[in-house]
Amino acid sequence: MTNYTEQMGVGHCAEIAARNKWLFRNQPVNDIGIDAHIEFVDSSGKPKQLLALQIKTGASWFKEEKDGCIIFRNISDRQYIYWTTNSLPCIVVLYNPDDNTCVWQRLTTETIERTQDGEGKGYFVKVPLTQVFLDNASNQQLLSFSNLPEHIVNYNFLLSQKEFMEIIRDGGEVKLHSTEWVNKSSGRGETELIVDDGESIKKYSYPYWFPFTPYTEVFPKLFPWADFSADEEFYEDYDETMWREYHCHYDNEDDEWYVVGDTFAQYREKLESIRSIDHAGEVAEYMLILSLNDLGKSFLKVNEFVSQNNSYAIARPEES
Repeated sequence: MTNYTEQMGVGHCAEIAARNKWLFRNQPVNDIGIDAHIEFVDSSGKPKQLLALQIKTGASWFKEEKDGCIIFRNISDRQYIYWTTNSLPCIVVLYNPDDNTCVWQRLTTETIERTQDGEGKGYFVKVPLTQVFLDNASNQQLLSFSNLPEHIVNYNFLLSQKEFMEIIRDGGEVKLHSTEWVNKSSGRGETELIVDDGESIKKYSYPYWFPFTPYTEVFPKLFPWADFSADEEFYEDYDETMWREYHCHYDNEDDEWYVVGDTFAQYREKLESIRSIDHAGEVAEYMLILSLNDLGKSFLKVNEFVSQNNSYAIARPEES
């Protein structure tokens, strides 16, 4: 880059990246549309993310605004192909030095649109003015991006929880403890795994909120490899209280409870596997035991196979 305005934009992005502990690498050689790379490395030295940036600087890039977005135009076929097929996730960063606005958008087949309702020759991208480079929300989004195929992303997600599956398979115990604020649309709550491998007990926190989604729907998505059952010991006192209320009658004269409906055993058999303890109608508390479902069992078998050094795997049929 030789243009002073462009250099100012690159410098500004480099400063922001440094403040957020991203490594910034300028790409001074002219190419199809990458001005810099940023990389995040965690405290242990393990690389977590690598992104490619197209940086556009100047007030002129902010002239067209619609529905809270800046319209970034003049994208060629060559750039479209390059960005959407790149091995790295690509983003465009727009910087206005006049008011210090710096916003971004990912460059994908979903965000890049063809002009004239899909009939035109050019392309454009809507860059939200609320998507600031690099505030806390954007920082988390950028860390989560990947250009890997969806099946690889899904496999890696299961791989990240392989340890828990193996502990269950080998006779250990994994429990899910969670508290859900049932009257909050924010999805606020606390969720953790309590993992007993037979030698020690460890806890793993999942510090996320799940807006507008009941936790009974969240758990199978967080742990798709598991079946869930209630920890009967944890729920026993609460279950007994509910059973007495609906299936028993208290005789004041005899000072004794009499069963007028299901027995306690019958009552518990009819309860849902994923259920909670109601704390004053404000908090739902769960304690669930995880077991391997068909997906979990199959994943462990597949992972065992792909982890082996199978020399015959290099064999390929020859084209005739």
